[in-house]
Amino acid sequence: MSKIMIVSCVVGLLAGTVSTDVNAKYTKRSDKWEASFKVLNNQSSVVDGQNGAKTDIESDYGWGFTLGYNVNPHILVNFDFSSSTPSYQATLIDADDGSSHQINHKMDLLESQFNVVYSVFASQFTPYFQAGAGWAFVDSNIAKGPPGSICWWDPWWGYVCDSYQNTYNDERFSYNVAAGFRYELDNSLFFRASYKQAWIDFSSSDDASIGSYHLEIGSIF
Repeated sequence: MSKIMIVSCVVGLLAGTVSTDVNAKYTKRSDKWEASFKVLNNQSSVVDGQNGAKTDIESDYGWGFTLGYNVNPHILVNFDFSSSTPSYQATLIDADDGSSHQINHKMDLLESQFNVVYSVFASQFTPYFQAGAGWAFVDSNIAKGPPGSICWWDPWWGYVCDSYQNTYNDERFSYNVAAGFRYELDNSLFFRASYKQAWIDFSSSDDASIGSYHLEIGSIF
């Protein structure tokens, strides 16, 4: 009896989905551009390095934006940028005696990716799937050497000097997959909610695997 009930529920849900798609208002996004602003929440993750070294990255909120073009009601091609500054603890291993040391700091994490997004339905409300690739910039904010200075002649302020300090940072290849839901209003505003899994291809450690939740508001034009 329980199996019959489960099958009946699944059939009912599928039938309801098909019925909803048939009766839904069709989208007007085809052949149009769109842009969105988003807030995101990166989940905590651990990146294992060599000889026991590792980096524990804490969960953090961030922001971002997208710009894309709807090829048709189902296919969207977009550029996706996001920024966050998560706290992290780096475990360093001494090469001479194998002792470990911890560093607690904040990193800058910038992601820029080009995505292909597939909307299941050609309607104002639809689930969607995404896949893409690009690059990520990671700055540890740990000084790489002593501070330096630079001076120049400014047309308004005259002779000006300022200081700077190089930090350990890297720009690496990254890729992602995501799934979510999209809802459009009649006035061309739309909302998206999704979960995204991204990977950053580091050269001297395991790839960073970072999951994140995204909430977006945008406009079609």
